[in-house]
Amino acid sequence: MAISPEIKIHLIHDLLPFWLGMIDKENGGFYGCVDAEGNIDKKADKGCVLNSRILWVFSTCYKLCMDGALSEVKLQDAGYSSVDILEAARHAYNFFRDNYFDQEYGGIFWSVTYDGKPSDTTKHAYNHAFAIYALCEFFEVTGNMEAFKLAYYLKNCVENIFKDDIGYLESFGRDFEPDDNPKLSENGVHAFRTTNTLLHIMEAYTELYRINKETKDQFVKGKIYSILDIFENKIYNPTEGRLEIFFDEHYNSLIDLRSLGNDIEMSWVLDRTCAVLGDDELTARLAPISDTLARKTLEYGFDGHSLAYEIERGVTRETRAWWIQAEAVVGFTNAFMKTDDKEYKNAERKCWEFIRDHIITKTRPAEWYNEVSKEGVPDMSMPLVGEWKCPYHNVRMCIEILRRNMKAKEEL
Repeated sequence: MAISPEIKIHLIHDLLPFWLGMIDKENGGFYGCVDAEGNIDKKADKGCVLNSRILWVFSTCYKLCMDGALSEVKLQDAGYSSVDILEAARHAYNFFRDNYFDQEYGGIFWSVTYDGKPSDTTKHAYNHAFAIYALCEFFEVTGNMEAFKLAYYLKNCVENIFKDDIGYLESFGRDFEPDDNPKLSENGVHAFRTTNTLLHIMEAYTELYRINKETKDQFVKGKIYSILDIFENKIYNPTEGRLEIFFDEHYNSLIDLRSLGNDIEMSWVLDRTCAVLGDDELTARLAPISDTLARKTLEYGFDGHSLAYEIERGVTRETRAWWIQAEAVVGFTNAFMKTDDKEYKNAERKCWEFIRDHIITKTRPAEWYNEVSKEGVPDMSMPLVGEWKCPYHNVRMCIEILRRNMKAKEEL
């Protein structure tokens, strides 16, 4: 049985209404924190990553409305319309434009207060990447040239501030003094470079290249090729069939870690990037990497119903994280569509069933618990909404499944 009908209902009746309910009509933007019980902290800081991801979600969902994947009748049955989706995107854009840009030193802040004043003034490449990613989608559905210009401004920030001779630096203080990257250093290591940041710069540049239909910016295209070269030759570990995650300045891996979430996400994002570039030779060269990442994730992390968090020094962390389950559904779907291997189809369905039965909250409209145990017991100390907990991975899962279902129907 196809999972797309259930996922479509979940998107229309749960996720989109939940996030429409997060609009802060008094102070602008969207509320920055909701606990696991659903209690809103109206004075919590508003993270730029959260706001950017919300902007991306509503912009992309409006595109689904334009494409006919989300019908007006179904939306209105759920109590809202495509106009509400577009207005939510505009609401997110206006708050982003008016509050996150540092008018004194340049770049964008990591977070602002509930009423839009600078809070965490860290300048992080990850943050800038997601902002570019979101602005591209907003421009595509609205034609707003201001958003297009802001995306290019942030691209220039990434290139002029974070780029060095062999990749991208990660984190600086407000006036761009060196910072020790605490936001993306995990597992007890101090990471000078991370796979996570580079992956999202690649995504941002891929979208910037894709939407620039008139000129197909060759500079941005060249940067994507350079990033793919780093993934192929410095980040991908062909012996283990995985991505290395945390690095020193010279791309020496700092820890024995199989990040199952990053591996399965990269397996389909890599294919997506190659498809946008339209380079058959590149696609053929990198396909074995994306195929191996999906296969090894299935072998090492999938236990028959869900995907574990990671494997560090041979020890599996059994927590089931919301974002990893979402990426598992997309990654296994992508692998099945490429190979017709029924193991991937089974893993896709089982991961969705685990999400449906254990990760989606029982309240309506529903969101997803941040983390649950292997048995599906939620960690109630972790928020439903926070600077990292957002509608990005789960709504993107829904979007990808719906798009692939539409494509499959068109090919029949």
